[in-house]
Amino acid sequence: METARRERMRRIHASHLVEAELEHLEWATRQPMRRPLSAGYWRRRVLAVKTDFELTQQQDRRLEMLLARLDNTPV
Repeated sequence: METARRERMRRIHASHLVEAELEHLEWATRQPMRRPLSAGYWRRRVLAVKTDFELTQQQDRRLEMLLARLDNTPV
């Protein structure tokens, strides 16, 4: 139970950081995928934003769209 509480406390409430990261991720995932920055790398970056920040519903939808785009990216 203490671990779950610490996890919630670690999430950051910084909308401007989330917006900057979302803009970068949206731009980056539209670029041709090259190694070492493959779709897997960008998927990990998207998931890090989902777990590290408190998100609005709109931000969460944008991240879900990014994940869907990455799922459709050839490896």
